[in-house]
Amino acid sequence: MLRRLYYILKQRAYVFVNKNKPCQGKVYMFHNVNDDHDTYSITKEHFESFLNELMEHKKIVDLETLVKEKDPDNVVITFDDVHDSVYHNAYPFLKEKGVPYYLFVSNEYLDQEGYLNKEMVKEMLKESKAIVGSHGWRHVPSRPMQVETFKEDLSHSRETLEALTERKVDVFAFPYGSMYACAKTDIDEALKQFESVCMTYALPYNESYGNILPRLNMNDDTYRKELS
Repeated sequence: MLRRLYYILKQRAYVFVNKNKPCQGKVYMFHNVNDDHDTYSITKEHFESFLNELMEHKKIVDLETLVKEKDPDNVVITFDDVHDSVYHNAYPFLKEKGVPYYLFVSNEYLDQEGYLNKEMVKEMLKESKAIVGSHGWRHVPSRPMQVETFKEDLSHSRETLEALTERKVDVFAFPYGSMYACAKTDIDEALKQFESVCMTYALPYNESYGNILPRLNMNDDTYRKELS
C-alpha cells in the first residue's frame, strides 16, 4: 500500500512539474464507448460530439505527425484493450469521418467476449484509417515482471499482431501506464522494440518527452473539460 502511494505521489509531482510546458499536441485515450458512465467509459453521443468539435477546431493526426509537427492543434485518438463497444459505437463514425485512430490491442483479450475479434480488427484496418498498436500480450503491470519475461511479452505481442495485420506494429501502450505499473527500465526496453510508447500521464505532448507520449483519459466528465 505504501509503495503504491509513493508512486501515485511521484506521478502527481511529475505532472505538476511538467504541466506548464508548452502544449505541442494531445493524445486522447478511450476505452469503452457505451453507457456505463464510469472512469473508462464515454457514451456514443458524447464521443461523436467530442470528435465533431475536434474536427472543427483541431486536426486529428497519427502519432508520427504529432511528434514531427509539434502543433498544439494536433490531436490523436487512441483506444486501449480494445472493447467491442469501440467496433459497434465508435468505428462507424470514425469510418464515416475518415480520421486516423489507434487500436492498442491486448493479445490475451483478442477474440474474448466483450472485446474485438480478429475479423473485426481486419475489417477496421481495411475499411477505415485504423492503426494497430501493441498493448502487451498480457494486460498486466510490467514493473513486477522479470526483464526477460517483459521482453518476451513485447516481442510475442508485436510479432503476433504484425502477422494478423500484415503491417508493421511500431507503437506500444503500457497497460495501466502509470509509474506504479511500469518502471523507467521498462520504458527503455519498450523503446528498443517500438518507435514510441504511450503512458497515462495526464499531460499534453511536448518535444522534451521524445518518443514517450503522455495521454489524457477521456470519459463522460473529462471530455467536457477539453471542450471548455
